[in-house]
Amino acid sequence: MNTARQLIEAPASDSSRQYETLGYVDAYDAVLNCDYAFVAYKEVDSYGWRVRISSSQTAGAVFEPDMIRNQARAAGAQGKPWFQWGYSFDPSPSDPRNIQFRVHVADGQASEIEMLVQLRKADGSAGEAKSVTFPWPQD
Repeated sequence: MNTARQLIEAPASDSSRQYETLGYVDAYDAVLNCDYAFVAYKEVDSYGWRVRISSSQTAGAVFEPDMIRNQARAAGAQGKPWFQWGYSFDPSPSDPRNIQFRVHVADGQASEIEMLVQLRKADGSAGEAKSVTFPWPQD
């Protein structure tokens, strides 16, 4: 995890919810002159737990354990090493930006989550890809 000042953070725990930061990544888009930041955290409340990814500039994602369990099982049965979940910005011929939240699968179960971010250099070409991966939380 990045030890420099984060541009976005998980919420503070309170009497009804507990939060644990799992991962953080940020990147700069030179075309827009804008920083993008993503923080992943585990949220626990009276209904159970889930993983959330919040973003400073885009939508995020919510990873509910039952939904992820079902999708991981299906991906594993198809031989896929990961699947996308939540918000994404897929690259195109005219825009190389790439933002993906990936759930990695091992033996038909979620094993880790990856936040992948690739934005643009000033000339519009693809900038450096940044990726942070953290383990899928245990129940």
